[in-house]
Amino acid sequence: MLLSLHPQFKVVARGRRYVWRGTLQPMPMSDIYKVCMSFELSEPPRVVVVDPPLRKRGGEAIPHLYADGHLCLYTPGGWSSRDYIASTIVPWTATWLFYYEMWHATGEWLGEGEHPANKSRLENNGDD
Repeated sequence: MLLSLHPQFKVVARGRRYVWRGTLQPMPMSDIYKVCMSFELSEPPRVVVVDPPLRKRGGEAIPHLYADGHLCLYTPGGWSSRDYIASTIVPWTATWLFYYEMWHATGEWLGEGEHPANKSRLENNGDD
């Protein structure tokens, strides 16, 4: 389903792990972002922006981004293995990128959600 809805992605399967690499452009005037989405059957998906590198705004940390660089896309329980990555993770990533660009323009994160401060991926299950 992912490749039919998002043909700009290529998938590689390695045992129980799947990795999708492709591009997203949240708005026509936006940068084109290369992203990597990985999913292992026992873990929630993880998304990392590969290029261009995400950058801070002044000295301010990037909102909704974990210390290891993966995006904070949803609250605990907001995604399950029954959900299609093509209809959840991909559009959520594009939305995250939109809010990231708006944050750079305005200084305010306009999206909803909470990012638990100083929590590790294991403590909050990799979710936002």
